[in-house]
Amino acid sequence: MRMYLEAFPPELQEYYRRLFGKEAEILMEKLREPVEKYYIRVNTLKTSRSRLMNILRKEGLKPKRSPHLKEGIYFEREGPNFPDDYAPGLPVVRANKFAAESVYQGAMLYAPGVLQAERRIKPGDEVEIRDPRGLLVGVGRARMSAKEMIVSTRGIAVEVTLPKFRLPSLSELESFKKGLFYAQSLPSMVVARLLEPSEEELIVDMAAAPGGKTSHIAQLMENRGEIIALDKSRNRLKKMEEELKRLGVKNVRLIHMDSRKLPELGIEADKILLDAPCTALGIRPKLWEGRTPKDIEATARYQRHFINAAIKSLRKGGVLVYSTCTLSYEENEANVRYMLKKGLKLEEQSIFIGSEGIGIEGVQRFYPHRHLTQGFFIAKLVKAS
Repeated sequence: MRMYLEAFPPELQEYYRRLFGKEAEILMEKLREPVEKYYIRVNTLKTSRSRLMNILRKEGLKPKRSPHLKEGIYFEREGPNFPDDYAPGLPVVRANKFAAESVYQGAMLYAPGVLQAERRIKPGDEVEIRDPRGLLVGVGRARMSAKEMIVSTRGIAVEVTLPKFRLPSLSELESFKKGLFYAQSLPSMVVARLLEPSEEELIVDMAAAPGGKTSHIAQLMENRGEIIALDKSRNRLKKMEEELKRLGVKNVRLIHMDSRKLPELGIEADKILLDAPCTALGIRPKLWEGRTPKDIEATARYQRHFINAAIKSLRKGGVLVYSTCTLSYEENEANVRYMLKKGLKLEEQSIFIGSEGIGIEGVQRFYPHRHLTQGFFIAKLVKAS
């Protein structure tokens, strides 16, 4: 059996085959892997791309210029570093899904991410790290005993020496701490560009946390004007506030609010970004996926509450950019058709580096196997005047 298929429920596999035909197999295989090009966005509020690239080289990295966006830099992925059937026969440390996905891309394994560890493991032992389903994600050297790994609430449990893949570790860099960049995928960067914000406009970012697209809009506006950013999670907003401070963003008003209630603010926005809550089927790597077509249908219905709120709060002639990090038809093109019936019209996208939509022109899809990115979708619409 092709090992990547183990990551997807049978009904989701069939859904992909119906939707994508012969490309479904390579699509699922690519979803299992991290992105081939790991992007960051230069924070032009603080530096330029050429200056940041020089700094990153001094920090030991190999940055490359994006050919698509002048604020884009990427790093090439290393790996795979061992075959799928590799079995080193070492004592096993089992990590939770989140920690395993991090190790899979080159991160250290921290104690809170450990689910189980063979009792015989002691500091200095070489160990293999597996996810809850048994997939080998990396090999490393234990820094704690098995017991310490389970009871500790902080610290590195295993120093990873051979991950399946390796992406650059950025959060400890001085350039990161100074707010010179934000880790952001290429399609996600395209979103703010397509919004084309200006300081004279009232800009609203619905479901804004953790703040990547909000901060990008802010730098395009050169910290002038005002952006209203909403999120229903107080905790996520708090973290977003810290992130905006790191980046030097000063023109964002954060509001703790469920975006479905946006009309209660009584505003008429010139432009709205709706990066809708979605099934996230395009996120990579996907060690395994639990969602099914039923989840897709339920999420698409849920998204329409946000869409309705956006339409009500958008002035006539205003622009709505709708995006998701998912691959389904129902959450993407079907919801665009819903918006068209509500009186919106598709607008041409000034940056188009993905693929056309399924059964509808003028929307942009990014596919892992075609564009070496996350799976992503973008539509730009105008409220008819």
